Amino acid sequence: MDMVDLGAIAALLSVPTAVVAAWWTKRSAEGATSAALLAGRIQADTAISAVQTQSLLHRDQQRHIALGSACMEFLSVSDALVSTVKRLPSLDHDERQALVAKHAIPIETRYASLELLAPPDVLTAAECLLSQCRLLERCALDRAVLRATISALEAGWCPGDPEDCTDDRHSAAYVAWEFLVEWARKDEEGRRHDRDLLDYCLRDSATLTEMQVAQALSLVDRCPAMWDQLIGGWVRDPLIERLESHRKDFVTVARAASLAAPPGPLPSDLEGSSSPPHRNCAA
Repeated sequence: MDMVDLGAIAALLSVPTAVVAAWWTKRSAEGATSAALLAGRIQADTAISAVQTQSLLHRDQQRHIALGSACMEFLSVSDALVSTVKRLPSLDHDERQALVAKHAIPIETRYASLELLAPPDVLTAAECLLSQCRLLERCALDRAVLRATISALEAGWCPGDPEDCTDDRHSAAYVAWEFLVEWARKDEEGRRHDRDLLDYCLRDSATLTEMQVAQALSLVDRCPAMWDQLIGGWVRDPLIERLESHRKDFVTVARAASLAAPPGPLPSDLEGSSSPPHRNCAA
C-alpha cells in the first residue's frame, strides 16, 4: 500500500475519534449538570422541610402559650366568682344580684376560648369546674340570705351562760337558728307546723330587719334542695369545697398537658399535683 492510501485511512479514522471525544465531553458535562441539579434540589427540599418544621413548631408554641393564657383567665374569673359569693352575706340585698350577674358572662366567655384551644382532658376538667361555677352562681343569692340570717342569729345568742339566760331575745335567736339548721330534715307537715313559730322567733330575736325576716321566710317556704350545703357550718363549706376540688383537678390536668407541649412559657399558677384528677362532675 502506498503513502497516499495510508494517509487517507488515517484521515478517515481521525473523524470518528473526534466525534467520540466530543460526545464524551458532552456526556460528562450533562452528568455534572444533573448532579448539580440533584444537589440543588436536595438542598432546596431540605431548606423547605426545615422552614415547614420551624413553622409548625412556632405554631405549636403559640398555641401552647394561648392555651396557658386561656386556662389562667378561666381560673381567674372562677376565682373572682368564688370571692364575690363569699362576700355576699355581708352585703346589702340590692348589691348582691348585680355582683353575681357581673361574673356570669366572663366565665362562659373564657370557657368558650378553652373549647377552641384545649385538648380533651383539659376541656373535660374545665367542664367540671364550669358546672360548679354555674351551680354556685344559681345558689349564690339564696346562700347569701341563709348564711346572713344564720350569722345574725348566732350573733344574737346569749353572750354569757345560756342555761341561766332570762333574755327572751337570746332564746328566740337560738330557737330560730336551730329551726333553720334542721329545716331541710323536716317533712312537709313538720315545716307547716313550725313555720309560724319560726316567724315569731326570727322577729323576736331582734337581730334581723323586717326585709331580712321576709327574705328568710321566703327561702323557708321554698326550702331549696341544697339547704344544708347553702348553710355550710362553722368549719366546712361543702359548696365552696367542691368547687375548689374541681379547680385543683383542672389545674392538675392543665399542668400535665403543658408537660407534653412544646417548650414555652406557662402561667405559674398552673402548678402540678400528685393526686390524679377526678372525673365526676356531679353537683
